Amino acid sequence: MSLVVKPSARERFTPRELIAAYEDFIKSEPQYLDAETGIKATAYLFGAGVLLVYEEPETHVVILIHPSAWKVNSAKSICRILDKAT
Repeated sequence: MSLVVKPSARERFTPRELIAAYEDFIKSEPQYLDAETGIKATAYLFGAGVLLVYEEPETHVVILIHPSAWKVNSAKSICRILDKAT
């Protein structure tokens, strides 16, 4: 499994927070699962805001990102997941 930390996450969260979120994501069941795309995601709340961790189903790459970096089309599935949870 590979890991990608997007610049938006590196700029807002400490290395310790990023590692903690990644380790928890790997060990735990995801909070959200999009049945259509297979994307698994978990949102973590730290002092700097929300960190979203998700796994791409085809490549099994885990991505850590701050929501401010989302492009409308690329985050469509993740937004759908989070909308279902609220």
